[in-house]
Amino acid sequence: MLRTSSVPSWVIRILRQIHGISFTQIEPGAFYLSVAEGKRFKFSVQLLNVLSREKAGDLVEEWNRRAHGERPLFAVRHISAHTREVLRAGGLSWVEGQTGICHIVAPGILIDTRVEDAEQEESTSVPSRLRDRSGLIAEALLSMDQNCAIRVSAITKQTQVSAGLVSRVFRRLTNLGILDEHGAGPNRYWHLKDFGALLELWGQEERQVERVTNLYVWSRSPQALYERLPKLHDLKAQWAIAGVAAANLYAPTLSTAPNPIIRLDAAVPAKEVASLLAGEVVDKGANLEVWQTAGNLALQKAKPWMSTAGAIGDPAGGLLQIISRPRAYIESIAGPGRAPEVAQNLRERMISTHG
Repeated sequence: MLRTSSVPSWVIRILRQIHGISFTQIEPGAFYLSVAEGKRFKFSVQLLNVLSREKAGDLVEEWNRRAHGERPLFAVRHISAHTREVLRAGGLSWVEGQTGICHIVAPGILIDTRVEDAEQEESTSVPSRLRDRSGLIAEALLSMDQNCAIRVSAITKQTQVSAGLVSRVFRRLTNLGILDEHGAGPNRYWHLKDFGALLELWGQEERQVERVTNLYVWSRSPQALYERLPKLHDLKAQWAIAGVAAANLYAPTLSTAPNPIIRLDAAVPAKEVASLLAGEVVDKGANLEVWQTAGNLALQKAKPWMSTAGAIGDPAGGLLQIISRPRAYIESIAGPGRAPEVAQNLRERMISTHG
């Protein structure tokens, strides 16, 4: 583990706002910390641009292999809730500049707090934030073959996003260590270095669904309701299974299929889905959700769904449509109930396939 050349000012600012601790910087990138009059412990600050769950697991293994001496404090802009749990379970310390979350652990010390007045990072301060059209670039990168050389022209064609925006996103991801850049000029290409970090970064930055409509459609079971969904082709509009419903199709986890979630062309009234399926719009007791967002970008990489057991529904009436695997993950990882468990199973499958 390589320490940073100095303790970042935002780390010092957050530490100073935690009552009951004292710390003294003793050399570049390191400081002593103690609580009250207790024993002092030496921490070295490890500045990381991004930290995925998989990388956090590697850091825990590295910490367990070596003799415990100088303790690391990982300084990261923001990490996901599940990555935090990996660090907690491994007994490692970290501080987040964007959220103000600070977790410091040592023998006899446990600090687990959040500095509420931490400087929040404005969206305008982040170049090429991964949302909307920039999110399409992340989705394309996460859907590519692991050994494929990535070129600006290919992503531009695949996403229908301008080459200028693709280049700016590539520059940011390269600076973050998520992409590796090779060559120069017209021969320049990239490889995806950290699949998990890109997946988490996109999940943090992508825009939330703008409009959710709850429907109740009579059906014997959720599975029987799925089998009726190909009728939505009669709408002559884009639609696809989304959220945890999509994630569970990609990575079957639940013993009973979750209630369907449908991404629908934003120009189509959700009540037309209810009419087509002989259902109704309801305030409670729903068994189907319709998600809509202007621009329909989440539907750009939607495709027909075919399971290993074959098609769901009547092939003559059309197959189910489903969003991409990466999008299914980011839409379900923070969902209610067992949605995060389904998302984690899908993530593990994607990681193993990507290598």
